[in-house]
Amino acid sequence: MSDIVIYTKTFCGYCVWAKRLLQSKDADFVEINVSGDRELIQQMIERSGGRRTAPQIFIGDVHVGGYDQLSDLETRGELEPLLREAAPAAADPPADDNSTNFQPDQEDAVSDNHRPVIILGSGCAGLTAAIYTARANLKPLVISGREFGGQLYTTTEVENFPGFPEGVQGPDLIENMKAQAERFGAEIMIGHAETLEVAEQPFGVVLEGGARYTCDALIVATGASSKEIGVPGELDLRGYGVSTCATCDAAFFRDRPIAVVGGGDSALEEALFLTKFASKVTILHRRDEFRASPVMAERALANDRIEVVWNTRVKEFVGSSKTGLQAVRTVDVHSGEEQDLTVDGCFIAIGHDPNTAILRGLAIDLDDLGYVKEGDRPLPHTAIEGVFVAGDIHDHHYRQAITAAGYGCRAALDTERWLTNRLMGA
Repeated sequence: MSDIVIYTKTFCGYCVWAKRLLQSKDADFVEINVSGDRELIQQMIERSGGRRTAPQIFIGDVHVGGYDQLSDLETRGELEPLLREAAPAAADPPADDNSTNFQPDQEDAVSDNHRPVIILGSGCAGLTAAIYTARANLKPLVISGREFGGQLYTTTEVENFPGFPEGVQGPDLIENMKAQAERFGAEIMIGHAETLEVAEQPFGVVLEGGARYTCDALIVATGASSKEIGVPGELDLRGYGVSTCATCDAAFFRDRPIAVVGGGDSALEEALFLTKFASKVTILHRRDEFRASPVMAERALANDRIEVVWNTRVKEFVGSSKTGLQAVRTVDVHSGEEQDLTVDGCFIAIGHDPNTAILRGLAIDLDDLGYVKEGDRPLPHTAIEGVFVAGDIHDHHYRQAITAAGYGCRAALDTERWLTNRLMGA
């Protein structure tokens, strides 16, 4: 029996990311899927000191926490020593339906660390770019980033992606894209780019941990991450009642009152999904009407398990790691009146910030919100010859899975043309 245990849920993106990070270290772990099993859910909550979020990871006698804490250990160089101490003779983990070994096939991998194309990001944009560049025989290397699959991996049903009349689960859509890219020869690996070296050819990409790869062309499709409100208690109570992923954590609040913060499509999708579990869902929105699409707004307003509190912002999350979340302290934006909404859980869905920190300091223009701006050359080209961008790092208008895929296609086609012209001396 392994000394490494991970509690997971079905369709939990963070769980998949955690398993893949452990697999990339050849760690032998026991997976306990708590989906639909109240006894296992309670076991996980009690063993983790009250955390109501998946995954929960235990390495030896150490309770690591969730995926973010596991990733932090990796960033600080502390994960491998901890794994060696817990399981010095770790074997390859058994395969399961939700697991994928992201290590490149050593027989097929290029012998050195140079690739014609490197793609940063493994969401819709990055994987579509991988499909197209792989079919063009450009042997792309996709570096997944900290969150493989991006936002779709923590999304439930996707109803508006063409070709799926009954809808498709976000993780399934991403897995299909990944399999399609690999079918044509794309190499996909776990890793997070820390530094770009783009002053001269070939370009360099330095990963956390120091591994360095080079390429002739670079496609940056790093997507966006969930915004934080930035109020007291938000980070301290993350996992103890505060969450950003209904897909991952809804089942831990069965028959309990919960809140959702936000007014866009993502917030209403979370609220509707949560009605399958919670005794009541209260949407807290700082405006007097939703920003969501009419169809989503209509569904939310018609659901008798959802109550909307308009013109309200969150001031504080009240509780502790011992008690869990006890209340959300709110403020009326007009009167300034404060109230405490008693809930056991609160899901934050207020939008996303582009993951463009790696581009700061380069000759690539970013707007005030951090999105890539169009310069003298039309996107997906950037001011740096051979560096292309795709998806939510420049799209702050549409921000849809299908448009991200389209931008990934554009970036791949322009990359192929640019490399061809370069070889021909055009």
